[in-house]
Amino acid sequence: MTRCRSWSVANFIRLLSGVAAVQPLSADVEEPDGTYYEYDRNLKATVKVTPDGERTPVVQLEAQFARPPQKGSRKTAHEGMIP
Repeated sequence: MTRCRSWSVANFIRLLSGVAAVQPLSADVEEPDGTYYEYDRNLKATVKVTPDGERTPVVQLEAQFARPPQKGSRKTAHEGMIP
């Protein structure tokens, strides 16, 4: 990573314009039927709250996500050098 002091003004402007384009996500996500999700401190879990007030815990996924294997081996700087 480069140091900020070595950046040009154009690089800072490009960075700031990219940051300004990011739109924040609302934490209060609501479904069209009025259902929303919130964290229940007593259950220590996320619950789904329906418009009639029914609260049900959200079930977590059973699947484990893993990175796909990389294509080929990576060489370090020392391995790639010719003696």
